[in-house]
Amino acid sequence: MISAALGAVIVSACAGSATVGDRMFDHFSRAGQIQTALIMGDLDGARRPGSWLAEHESFEDLGSEARPWVEMIRSSAREVEEAPSIEEAADATGRLASACAGCHTASNDGPRFRSAGDAPPANTRGAHMVGHLWAMDRMWEGLIGASDETWRAGARAIADIEPESGFPGGGTAAVLARTVHDQAQEAERAEAQDRPAAYAEMMKTCASCHTLLGAGGA
Repeated sequence: MISAALGAVIVSACAGSATVGDRMFDHFSRAGQIQTALIMGDLDGARRPGSWLAEHESFEDLGSEARPWVEMIRSSAREVEEAPSIEEAADATGRLASACAGCHTASNDGPRFRSAGDAPPANTRGAHMVGHLWAMDRMWEGLIGASDETWRAGARAIADIEPESGFPGGGTAAVLARTVHDQAQEAERAEAQDRPAAYAEMMKTCASCHTLLGAGGA
């Protein structure tokens, strides 16, 4: 399994002192753990890093411009921790990513990623799923880093994968593959304010498919 977003190489964590950069990487890592767990259908796996983000003291001295966003991050993380379902946790995770991006924009700072290159080929079911995970990571980076280009590249990568390439026999999994394909097409066109909700819907679809196939942690 590809670790969400952490598979990309960070050129520079949030700039400033090394201490702040290290703490920002901790935040990024925990948020990525939530994202990965939910995509795989593992609600309990999302709750643990959600609790960490809601309670950790590493946000305390990030500056006045960060304070409203920190409160949104913490409240969204608490919602993930307490969510009774994957669906509600996914919605909260979309809001969490939006708050991270807002903080990065307000402080004119944030993570910067090297280009991840081209999406892997998707000519088998396994490769199909790897391609989806690769693309969901790029979209996540686009959300966290407030990057139109990265968001659209990830959405386009899923939209370009023919659903039938992984599920030629049809069935529920094929329907879910078609659903996430259609969601990706819409996400590529989505304006910035609509992307967190669009991503949450895609996470729900991924989780449903992984749970169906026994590929997740649920």
